[in-house]
Parts: sequence; structure tokens; C-alpha cells
Amino acid sequence: MIHQPASSFYEAQTREFILEAKELVKLRESITRIYVQRTGKPLWVISEDMERDVFMSVTEAQAHGIVDLVVVK
Repeated sequence: MIHQPASSFYEAQTREFILEAKELVKLRESITRIYVQRTGKPLWVISEDMERDVFMSVTEAQAHGIVDLVVVK
């Protein structure tokens, strides 16, 4: 599953909320860059995928490029 980072904003004070929001933006940008590098997909595709939960089978995840190898025993 691909999805965007989440937070507990409702529990934070305004200053904490702002700091946490900035950290979430940095985290999202970092995760997005990693997915772009690892999958070879364009930035807009990864960004769009991270806007909502994307559930995939093992085969779909491998085709999408987020899984390198599936081990079956």
C-alpha cells in the first residue's frame, strides 16, 4: 500500500502544529523522491499515488516498482 504520511494535528498546539506540518512536508518530499528513484516513475505519478491509499497485490506492487523481489516458500 502506498499512502501519504499522517499526523495527529488535532492534539497539537498551534506552534507544534506548524512544526509538525513542516516536518510532514519534508517527509513526504523525501518519500516521494525515493519512490521516484526506485520505481523510475515520473514525479507526478508518485505524487498522485500518494494522495490516496493505493492497495496492490504482490504482482501489482512488483510491476509498479515498489517491490524488488517476492520470495515464495
